Amino acid sequence: MISVGNLDTPVKIEKMTFTQNANYGGIQDEVWSLATVSSYIWAYIVYRGGKEGDEADQKVGQQKVDIYLRYDETVDKIEPGWRIGVEKDNQDWKYFYIESIAEVDGRHKINKVTAIAKYNN
Repeated sequence: MISVGNLDTPVKIEKMTFTQNANYGGIQDEVWSLATVSSYIWAYIVYRGGKEGDEADQKVGQQKVDIYLRYDETVDKIEPGWRIGVEKDNQDWKYFYIESIAEVDGRHKINKVTAIAKYNN
């Protein structure tokens, strides 16, 4: 069981939004924007390991994590395809792309988000 005291890492949740391109009209620009009202949400992160493989003739490293978030109205709306940013160093962010969301503690207490980060070398 995870207690509220374990939620010690600030993260930000972002979703893809589309804006109209001023130069070409119908073509849209993809922009990541905050999906939550507040800038940060407190989380507990469990690093589950990773692997390395080939994608499109390139080596790609993957790191899988479980991110535990306290339930609230915003967290209930998280969708696969969004991303969660974890601040590594001063304004340098590491992004994990959401694969699945599960409620682990019942009664809307804690949500578990499984996410993956990919690195091209």
